Amino acid sequence: MRRVEIVSRPEGPLHDRLVSAVATIAAASGRPALSDHLWLDLLAGGAPGFRIVTVSEPDGTADRALAVAQTSAANEGLVMEVASAPGVDPAIALDAADTLLDAVARSGGGAVTWWVDDADDAVRALAAAFGLAPTRALHEMRRPLPHPDRSAVATRSFVPGVDDAAFLAVNNRAFAGHGEQGGWTPDTLALRMNEAWFDPDGFRLYEEDDRLLGFCWTKVHDDETPPIGEIYVIAVDPDGHGRGLGRALTLAGLDSLSDRGITMSNLYVDAANDAAVGLYTRLGFEVHRTRAAFSGTLEAP
Repeated sequence: MRRVEIVSRPEGPLHDRLVSAVATIAAASGRPALSDHLWLDLLAGGAPGFRIVTVSEPDGTADRALAVAQTSAANEGLVMEVASAPGVDPAIALDAADTLLDAVARSGGGAVTWWVDDADDAVRALAAAFGLAPTRALHEMRRPLPHPDRSAVATRSFVPGVDDAAFLAVNNRAFAGHGEQGGWTPDTLALRMNEAWFDPDGFRLYEEDDRLLGFCWTKVHDDETPPIGEIYVIAVDPDGHGRGLGRALTLAGLDSLSDRGITMSNLYVDAANDAAVGLYTRLGFEVHRTRAAFSGTLEAP
């Protein structure tokens, strides 16, 4: 018999069980079940706006996680994602999404953005039923390494505790108004630096006259086979725009990855950002998959 659970304040053993459920789905799928923003919110115990629905079934002496749906607060309202174990009926994940959207509406509603990989007709119909319409698309692009070109700029490793404030200043200027990447605080950065994948040598900083002007932060996904090196966050301070630093810093990140033996790279880019998509295409990246965002305001019943 399936078990459906809705939690807004995970604590103690319940929190550990939820983390284990999401991690189990990720391990079975061979890729993260949730984006970093939602995963770190779950690990931290859930900030205001957090809510998770889990669907499981008995499996011997324990329950087997079938699907999860989670919301977390972002700059423009709630962000929602859904994940399911391989081979699970897609209708189960859709039911988890339906349950979560209904719970959000009944708790007062508000702005919601639901991110979906390769949305099908059933997803679009459920989104429309709750008043959510397609608003954004995010490409995952990939290319093999090493890249034939090397970066023309010199970068250095990030130093935790020394470079935090400078990074946050450039990041928040570069991503002003961005739903997930803008408005970072020291706590936002600390959560990522506490992750097992964090490597300061893969966090490349570019400076001029002792001022940080841009960065390329990479992340290695060791759970992939072979491991994939991601251009995790890349930005140029607005004062440095128009000088080709975006290309140079992308190459600096790719150099860092290939120098560590990584043979495949990826990145995520807004499909509507023609300049960025064009840059990455010229660097040899190709679209691997596309994530769609369905956004709207849920009305309380």
